[in-house]
Parts: sequence; structure tokens; C-alpha cells
Amino acid sequence: MELTMELPLNTPQYFFDDALIADHRRLTRRWLPATIFPQPVIVPDRPWEGRMVVLYGTVVPVPDGGWRMYYTNFTPGATCPVMLATSTDGIRWEKPELGIVEWRGSTANNIVISEAWFSGEPSVIYEPEDAAYPYKAVLFQTPDSTTHWAGNWGLYGYRSADGLRWERMPAMLIQAGDRTNMMAGKVDGQYVTYTRHKDMFTHTGTRAVYRTESADFQHWSDLELVLRPDLEDEPEIEYYGMSVFKRHGWFFGLLEYWDCARDVIQTCLMVSRDGKQWRHTSRQPFIAAAYDWNQAWSTCASNGPILIGDSMLFYFGGRWQAHGYDTAQQYGAIGYASLPTDRFCALEAGAGGRLDTVPLQWPGGDLLLNADTRDSFASHPWYLHGEIAVEILGADGEPLPDWSGDRKAVWRGNTHCRGAVHHLPVIWPGERGLDALRGQTIQLRFHLTHARLFTFEAHTS
Repeated sequence: MELTMELPLNTPQYFFDDALIADHRRLTRRWLPATIFPQPVIVPDRPWEGRMVVLYGTVVPVPDGGWRMYYTNFTPGATCPVMLATSTDGIRWEKPELGIVEWRGSTANNIVISEAWFSGEPSVIYEPEDAAYPYKAVLFQTPDSTTHWAGNWGLYGYRSADGLRWERMPAMLIQAGDRTNMMAGKVDGQYVTYTRHKDMFTHTGTRAVYRTESADFQHWSDLELVLRPDLEDEPEIEYYGMSVFKRHGWFFGLLEYWDCARDVIQTCLMVSRDGKQWRHTSRQPFIAAAYDWNQAWSTCASNGPILIGDSMLFYFGGRWQAHGYDTAQQYGAIGYASLPTDRFCALEAGAGGRLDTVPLQWPGGDLLLNADTRDSFASHPWYLHGEIAVEILGADGEPLPDWSGDRKAVWRGNTHCRGAVHHLPVIWPGERGLDALRGQTIQLRFHLTHARLFTFEAHTS
């Protein structure tokens, strides 16, 4: 018998690797791409934005509800201010006249930071536990945008009491950049940033991703190489940058997968258990070059997704042209892609699929599934021709009679439907839930027929 895994409560369990799987038959692991909304939600329509707004930036929650987006622009020869947009629903965005920073004699604009230096890529975090400065930001700055790697270039810290009026910290944090993303929340008490090393071309011969951390936001660790192109990549591929977020014990990386021969960036999904050792989910794009406005580049916000209804929204900046722009064709906008919540990958079956988990110490609570038993993803929301039957095996690996065979549970449904998540527990005959087996070592056996299983969890209210 395999070692028993202790299952945490109220934590969806993904099938990103085989750690939970003891046996499987006639199943496939299918990774899902995000769906791009066809129209951008923020376009360059203010004089100070030029013709290219860029989501090298962050979306953060507002304490009393809604969201703020910190974004920038790119105009050759300009200093690239940090600007603010606001939304109450995460979908419709406004650009408030803040009256804070002067631009050409007027403060009637949405600019929150504007420096004499070239400044960009604001990664903003919100820490309500810091009463004095709940907002902090990391920006890449250099004295001269035309000589990027000359002078005092690097990452500089900012702090703010209200997220609108910012003060720059006096000393450079670390000489790194220029594609930088700070994680939205601390990891084990540390601020964590993914960026570039000044000598990355000497180290790797290509663009690559490095990691640094800090306990106090001022003193940062030496840069550690965590991701570079490998032998599964085409020779023209470079790793331009990566934003990282954490969810349910996993680290997710939104990798800027750059084809330097075509000058196209598409976003690929990476996963990791520790934020340092990464694996590709697929070499296919998670956010692809799908429309005219993002045909060249798609680069994600630093914070990861926000949750709205039954969906995860990933905000990203799209560009019409990239490094090789000409003035007449320059254009950039900001949009979003969505994914049903936690449906990054499924174990999928036609007829006769089966999965046995490793032995689990059941912590109590009901068995909840994130699953879909429709014929296909394009089916009507209630066109449920498939099913997932669940049997319970004991510590000896043999089926428990009262929980298997004719006494098995049968689940049909689609947990993500019409804008909401429907959490329906798995129920066995006699209206029994798995809380009855609290503390016991069991294995879950799933029989999938025309179904997809994304996650399972031990759930208590």
C-alpha cells in the first residue's frame, strides 16, 4: 500500500501531475486555453497615452469594492507615466480625472506617477495590514530610455497611503529588469519578484526569468535563475518575462513566450509547487494572438486573475506591432481573457475512463467536484449525457461494499454554468456524504463516462 496523503480541507486538488493518481485507464489530461474577449476594455484615447497603452502593471482590489488598474504606455522618447483606471465590476473601466500630476499645464488626467527618468512596468501590491503605507510598488527605471543599460537603471520602490499619491524610496532596490513582475501577495513572509538579470545573456545566451525575494521590501536576495528555454523549444524562442500568482498551494506562471524571429509574444501557462522549479503545461498558448489588437504581443498583469461570477479574468496588454514598430502602425490596448474558475486542466474520458487516487486520510466534510458531464464544452449548459460514478476503496485497496458497486454514487452536472458556480456534493444512496468516513484512510475511484473532472476537494461549510 502506498503512503497515505493527508488531504487539506476546503482546498481544490488539481491534476497537474500524477501525485494524486494511483491508477488510471482510458483518460487523457487536457489543458484548456483561456478565451479572449474580442474587444479591448482600455484603449489609448487620451493625449498623454499616445497610441499604445501597456499592461505592464497590476489590477488590485479597492477596499470598499471594485478594482483599480495601474498601467502605463509606450511612446518613444517619453518617460512613460503610470496611470490609473477604475472599475466597479471588473469589466467596464473608467479613467478618472485625479488632479494629482501635471501634464502640459493641467492636472485633469489619470496619471499617478510621472518621473523625469524613463519609468515603467509598475507592479503594485495592496497590504491592508500596513496602516501607514498599504500600497507598495516596484518600477523599473533608467535615466535614458534610448540607452537602456547605462547609468543607474534598476528596480525602485514606491509607497503610498492611498494608492494615488506616491513617494519614491531613496535607494534603488536591486539592479535588475527590465521585464519585472512582483507577486501580489507575500510567500512565506517574503515579497517575491520575477525579473531579469543584467548579465542574463552572458549566463544563458537568451532572455530568461530570475527570482528575488525580500522580507522588508528594501533588501533583496541575489537573483536566482528559475526558467530558461529548453530543448523542447524552437531555437527562436526566448522567455521574455513571467508574472506569477499562487492558488490552492500551486504557483502559476504566465510566461511571455517570445518568438524572436516573428517578434510575437503569446502567453503560456507554467506550474510549480515551490515557485522555483517550473514545468510547462503545454507549448500551446494559454493566451494566443487572436485578434488584430493583440496580433503581436500579449503580456499579462502582475497580479494573476480576479474572480467574477464563475470565471477567472486575466488582464493583459495587446499590441498591434512590437519591437519593429513604425510610427504609423503603433497601437496597443488592454483586454482580458477568461477561464472557468480552476478549470486549467481536466482528466477527460469518452466511455470507460477510470481513476483511482492514492490513499487519502479523509479529513471530513463532503466530496465536492469541479466537473462537467456534458457531451462537449460547446453543448447546451444542461445537455448532460455523461456521468461520474464514485466508489470508495478501503485502506486495503478493496471496494467498501456500502460505498461501491450498486451502492456507488452517481454525479451528473456542470459546476460552472450561466455565470455561477454550483457546488453540489457527491451523495451516496441513503443521502450519505463522505463526512461519515472522517479520519479513515480511503481511495476515491472515479468512473468517467463522457465527462471531465477538473478538481475534487474535502469541503466543510
